[in-house]
Amino acid sequence: MTSKHADDTKSGGIDALLPTIACIIILTFVIMARLGFRGRATVAGIDLGTTNSVICVQSQSSSISGSGGGGEIVCIPDPMTNSPIVPSVVSFLDEHRRRSYRLTKTEKEYHASWKYGAGRPHPVDVIVGQGAKLRIDGHPHQTIYHAKRIIGRDVDHNSVVSLQDEIDFTIVDDGTGLAAFHIPYHLSPTADATAAAAAAATTATTTAKSVTATTPAAILSPSEIGSYIIHHLMTLTHSYLGHANIRSAVIAIPAKFEPSQRDATIRAYEMAGIRVVRILEEPTAAALAYGLHKRDDVQYVMVYDFGGGTLDVSILYIGEGGYIDVLGSDGDERLGGADFDASVARWLLEERHGWEYVEGVAASVSTIVDGVSRNREEEEDEKTMNVEDMIEESCPKLKETPLCTISSLHTLAERMKISLSEGNAVVHGECYRLPPSMDLSKNLPSTVRALCDSIVKVKLTLTLEEYDRAVQTLYDRSLLPIRRLLRDLGLRKDEIDEVVMVGGTTRMPQIRELVRIELEKDKLNTHIDPDLTVAYGAASVID
Repeated sequence: MTSKHADDTKSGGIDALLPTIACIIILTFVIMARLGFRGRATVAGIDLGTTNSVICVQSQSSSISGSGGGGEIVCIPDPMTNSPIVPSVVSFLDEHRRRSYRLTKTEKEYHASWKYGAGRPHPVDVIVGQGAKLRIDGHPHQTIYHAKRIIGRDVDHNSVVSLQDEIDFTIVDDGTGLAAFHIPYHLSPTADATAAAAAAATTATTTAKSVTATTPAAILSPSEIGSYIIHHLMTLTHSYLGHANIRSAVIAIPAKFEPSQRDATIRAYEMAGIRVVRILEEPTAAALAYGLHKRDDVQYVMVYDFGGGTLDVSILYIGEGGYIDVLGSDGDERLGGADFDASVARWLLEERHGWEYVEGVAASVSTIVDGVSRNREEEEDEKTMNVEDMIEESCPKLKETPLCTISSLHTLAERMKISLSEGNAVVHGECYRLPPSMDLSKNLPSTVRALCDSIVKVKLTLTLEEYDRAVQTLYDRSLLPIRRLLRDLGLRKDEIDEVVMVGGTTRMPQIRELVRIELEKDKLNTHIDPDLTVAYGAASVID
């Protein structure tokens, strides 16, 4: 009797509930699926770009290997702009600025796990993205952009030489012959004492572009600059998703990247603590984003990738089963959106008296720098804020309109280019210059207050016709890789089934029309944001 009673209790207890529990679990998963839950993403697709960078993630429900998944892909927005397009800009804060900078809980957790390395500024000491881009005009020596243009390059490479002519910050030899950036920077208490002492011993006494005559400096490679951008993208992602599971990435690199550039790019991810699980060539990622590998009527695809730093044109062959092969690539590594900005900036300098404005401001700032440097030596105060911060804090009107400098004219040129691409026939910009009546040999402002009191606003204009004339040689160069590639591969224009437009420069209606006419096509693939296409395609590949 006792034995029978025990058996009855068991059969009427947990075992009896198991079917019900199973049904509840199944029902829960069904409801979660209906609501869109696909599991936690663990791998991101990242496009580390010259001008902008993007990170996208895909749910795990349809993960596949190599041919694009079916899960929802989300490109992570930056709360500052509510856009997933993050400027590839890094700006380094001075010590007095760091005291007011507060980390979020997610940032603290990620910073704690990221080994940024001795002698490198801690992530708490930098601003990345839109916030950094806003500091270009006021802090041109401490704000780095277009780093991808020289990643993995020797310091005497043509791309390095051309970039140095367009920027205020300084490119130097890293000691091994590779290009690196010299950044006036005081290491914060987060850096170790040895690194701080080494940085303090580094001075910028040989360059005219330095902010001070004896400024403690950090020498950072383009890979290190890239690691701060990747770190920022990951921080945004962890905050957006509410978890920090993502530690790996599928990355995309230009098809024409040399081994040194490829290796330097991978190092950037390693420095940020991210494991690279797969490397895609950017044109392959673009084809995946549009799902062209799934169409039976598509065999040859041209990917026209015109970004901020380079132009890359590739032809892909899509074989049976969606296999994608890059048949060939051509391009222009010295042609990108930044070159359009530079051409407009040169036009403003030469046709709108810009050199006069820039040289006057530069001479005054140099005089102020000399005075500040002498005071620092006399007071032995190494914590005095640099001149750029002094000007920013003491001259409020510069918050809306910058001084006329090389960097601010490039920023202004970019805004003019974008505005004209949006359909405006005439665009305007402003910057502050010294008054034309001032005798720069006698009355040059020597203090921040004197400079602020003296400067006057000047308006610069640019018409669409003037813009087209300024960049006409770039228009011509933008078609040459198409012609060379078709010739080298022995393909006719009518054999190209689809054309995919990638990169921010393809937003320009002039570029789209030039490509469409050149290839004799009725339409181009442009409906995915050209800045998101590569990262979107990379995120569609889940290992």
